[in-house]
Amino acid sequence: MATFKAKARAVELLGKGQIADLPTAITELWKNGYDAYAKNLNCKLYLDSYKDNQSPVFLLSDDGFGMSETDINDKWFVLGTDSKARGEKINPAFGLKRRIPMGEKGIGRLSVSYLGPQMLMLTKKKGETANAFLMDWRILDNYNFFLEDLNIPLFAFDSVREFIKKLNESKNSFQTNLKSDNWKEQGKIRNQISTDLQKLKIHKFIEQEVINDFCQKDYHGTTFLIFTPHDQLLDFSSLDRIEFQNDDSINYLRSSLSGLHNDLKNPNKDFETHFLLYDAAGKYDLINDFFTQDEMRTADHWLKGEFDENGFFTGEIKVFNKREKYTFKPNRPPGETPYGPFKIEWGSLEGNKSSSLLNDEEYKIVNEKLKYFGGLYIYRDDFRVLPYGRTETDFLEFEKRRSLGAGYYFFSHRRFIGYIDLSRKRNPKLRDKAGREGFIQNRAYREFRSDLIDFFVDIAKKYLRASSSDDDETLRESQITEIEEKYKKQSAAAKRKNAKTKKAFLEQLNQHEKEIEKLTEEILLLEKSLVNETKKLEINYNVYNDLLGKLNDKKVYLNNIKVQKPQGVNITKRQERQYDDYRKQYHIAENKLKECTKIVDKTRERINVENLKLELNDKYRSHIKYIEKQFQSFQTTTKESFERIQKSLEIEKTQQTEAFVESSKLFGSTAEDKKEDIAAKISGLDKIIEEHVSLIDHLFKGFIKHISNLQIDVDDDFLRGWYQEQNEKLEKRLSDFEELAQLGMSIEIIDHQFNVMYSQMNDAISEIDKYTRRNPELNYSFHQLRNAFQHLEMNYKLLKPLYRTSRRTREVITGNELYSYIKEFFKNEFKRYRIDFSVDDNFKDYEFFSFDSIIKPVFLNLINNAIYWLIPVENRRIRIELINGNIAIMNSGEKIDDNALEDIFALFYTRKKDGRGIGLYLAKKNLNSAGYEIYSTNAKDYNKLNGACFVISKINK
Repeated sequence: MATFKAKARAVELLGKGQIADLPTAITELWKNGYDAYAKNLNCKLYLDSYKDNQSPVFLLSDDGFGMSETDINDKWFVLGTDSKARGEKINPAFGLKRRIPMGEKGIGRLSVSYLGPQMLMLTKKKGETANAFLMDWRILDNYNFFLEDLNIPLFAFDSVREFIKKLNESKNSFQTNLKSDNWKEQGKIRNQISTDLQKLKIHKFIEQEVINDFCQKDYHGTTFLIFTPHDQLLDFSSLDRIEFQNDDSINYLRSSLSGLHNDLKNPNKDFETHFLLYDAAGKYDLINDFFTQDEMRTADHWLKGEFDENGFFTGEIKVFNKREKYTFKPNRPPGETPYGPFKIEWGSLEGNKSSSLLNDEEYKIVNEKLKYFGGLYIYRDDFRVLPYGRTETDFLEFEKRRSLGAGYYFFSHRRFIGYIDLSRKRNPKLRDKAGREGFIQNRAYREFRSDLIDFFVDIAKKYLRASSSDDDETLRESQITEIEEKYKKQSAAAKRKNAKTKKAFLEQLNQHEKEIEKLTEEILLLEKSLVNETKKLEINYNVYNDLLGKLNDKKVYLNNIKVQKPQGVNITKRQERQYDDYRKQYHIAENKLKECTKIVDKTRERINVENLKLELNDKYRSHIKYIEKQFQSFQTTTKESFERIQKSLEIEKTQQTEAFVESSKLFGSTAEDKKEDIAAKISGLDKIIEEHVSLIDHLFKGFIKHISNLQIDVDDDFLRGWYQEQNEKLEKRLSDFEELAQLGMSIEIIDHQFNVMYSQMNDAISEIDKYTRRNPELNYSFHQLRNAFQHLEMNYKLLKPLYRTSRRTREVITGNELYSYIKEFFKNEFKRYRIDFSVDDNFKDYEFFSFDSIIKPVFLNLINNAIYWLIPVENRRIRIELINGNIAIMNSGEKIDDNALEDIFALFYTRKKDGRGIGLYLAKKNLNSAGYEIYSTNAKDYNKLNGACFVISKINK
């Protein structure tokens, strides 16, 4: 009798060979975890910078039922199990509702072979012993093996020690697969498997964070450990986190694994999915920013409804602000469809901000998410069907139709987010392909796709397309003109204002650029004269007073030629360089005047009292004259401006009057006019005046209202800039202030409770410490707990500057203490970015007598900023030295421009992409309150690394 026999390669063909890509493999295994009533479906990639890890390790886990030895032998190792296909019901567990099984072919588990060749599976049922087995999928590449020839050692364990012992035994047992004559033609593969098997090592952190869990009585679930991960996973090792957002392969993985459950329909799911990256800096979740239901439903356009069993759609559509009932009947024969009834919902965003109802922040968020997650997703029983929803999977050919006419075929695959809600029960004929890369293209799928294409074309035609002159206006067009006109008016007004402001700014810049060069030369000569006068044995007061007068004149002149770039005005790179050069020259002149003032202050000590009284009186009179002169200048400018306005209004009045006279010529009375003719002309004349009044109001009423509301203490340029930037900066500032205020209030409320909890936790940790000494196997976990607690404690102390000063006491803080504190706080960042952090001995001996909660956060802020700016450079160094009694904190990153040395301490000033501009402002304020000053400098005496350099000095009172 003939019988079938299966080669070992059949497992490869049914597993890895049937999986389209890495995300599909992960999804298949997560489906199995979901069917096992798991609450947490996780992927964890431990990179080689994490703890004692030497090479990347990938972990895929669920906390579902787990498996016994019998389950593994009778189900996991049996291909094509039919329990799900037969509809056998699994009783719910762990307090969860009954789930509809996702897997049905009995081979999805084999997709684990796609993740990497060398695998260790761990599994455990609650209350039972854990089981494990080791497998190298490359053994299946040997086409000489039959399935029954393979030796896959399975072992049970209940402690970490037992696990390590039995794993080593399993490695030796698995080696027997490599001693067969079947390897004669494939010796290279055999040698590679054998070498990798000998190198296989379970790192300490895996013992503590993974294996130890399986030794706990109540633990349950399944975990796959992959020791040589797929190439796409290894790509993470070559990227910094800063590059994650811009890498195509990572974005592909993110878009494929996001939205696994239909949160767009029902945000309240009973399981979580995470893809966590672990490195020296901690962990990072790759898939935590999918669309929310609100983001879909508040889009510019939205639709929700249902196709019934006959293919008829009934639902509701919203186009901008207007809603309508919408029905659709596809062009198909009467009767039930082969694909069955389903629900659909989507939201679409306008391609241009100028035609969107969303505010700037909302538009920015949704638009950014559309880049990664835009598309129409298909869910079956609330579980995502791949590849639908990926940006490159345009199964309804939206982009193909748009290429024929974007105005007519409105929809773009990447401009909207939506879902189709299917179920196995209602839509049994929409079946997956063998490789899980979409539906089989049977009759049900072809008609499903065809009717959906007609559906979207109909919506675009009726509601959203751009109509020709012969067509009726669509619902979108009836509103978009008003929306765009409003935006255009605001934009045009802002552009006109900007153009005028920019012109005035550039004229000032060109004029004052030459003047400041001349002024700087004059100040240098004045400085030389002051130095010469100071060197004399006897000061001539008249000469001194004359020089002092010149110095004051130079200060006034410098202030008068100060040029500031207006808010919201864009200038070219050449103009930006010109402005930077001007600011540098202004900064030089300003510093030279300060030097002159210091010389005067020193000289003043040698002048007698009588002459000093004369100087005081002269200054008093001079300052009064300066104030009067300033206001006289303002009054002159204001008068000239209003005269200009009056003249413009006179011209406009003449032009509008002449225009009205010209328009009304047709309505003059004649001798032949009858009574009804005159009445008609009166009506016509009234209509013309209404049009002219409306035009005049449109042109001037807003301007007159603006003039009427002007106040002396309001900077009109600033307000215009604020409006032009569409509230962005002020809204962000308000948000920052609210967060700071909320944080402050929260700290005040929880301070007492936290101190009580801290005391209790500290006592508990001390008790655990005693117990740990008697149980060495707990050392690692206790060390992690203590470190985490100390880190929380340090972060808690960072909040101290926000407490009332009555709660604080001064104490001695040494430079060595700060050095240790910084080194410990940033140890992961220093390791990750290979930063050399050092201090000199003088700083180690330095002592602050101040508030611990002010000094430490300042240093942390400065070091944190330094780390950010060091990332792009190769030689990364941070150093702290004590120089001339002052503390210099320097780094080898980007140098601060001379003209920005003071600006960086201003509130909300930032050079970081997503910075808030609060840190340095608070650092300066807090240091000032404690009797210290901080400034940035490029002076070579301090800035020895030629990057950013900050100096902290004690304020001499």
